[in-house]
Amino acid sequence: MKRLLALFSIVMLTGLLAACSGKPSDGELQQLLANELDAEGPHAIYTIENFHKVNGYMKDDRRYVAEVTYDLVFTKGIKDIAAEAEQQPGGPLEKIGKGMGLITLGLTYGDFKAGDRLPRKHKMNLIKTEQGWRIEKE
Repeated sequence: MKRLLALFSIVMLTGLLAACSGKPSDGELQQLLANELDAEGPHAIYTIENFHKVNGYMKDDRRYVAEVTYDLVFTKGIKDIAAEAEQQPGGPLEKIGKGMGLITLGLTYGDFKAGDRLPRKHKMNLIKTEQGWRIEKE
C-alpha cells in the first residue's frame, strides 16, 4: 500500500511539474500568432494551417523564443477583394483608402488567388505576464 501511495505521489508530482514547465503550449503559440496576424491585416482573407513549433528556448525566466512554421491559405484572391471594394459604397477618399489597402496586400503577399498557400517561418519573442504569454515587440 505504501508503495502504491509513493508511486501515485510521484505520478502526480510529475504531472504538476509538467503543467508548470514555464513555456507556452503549441495551442497558445498558434493563438498568439493568429492574434498578431489579425492586428496586422484583414484576417478574413486567409486561414492558418499546418502550424508547427520547430524549436523553442527560454531566454530567461520570463522570456521565451519560439520558431514556428505555418501556411497561410487564402480564402479570397486579391482580384476578388478588389471587386468587393469597388462595390462598397463610399466617397472618393474612402475609395482611395481601400485602394491603398489593396496595394499593401499586394506588396505583402503578392498576386494571390483563393486556395493559394504561402509557407511562412516566424520567430516569436514572448514574455510571461500576469495574464499569460504575450508577444514582445522589439
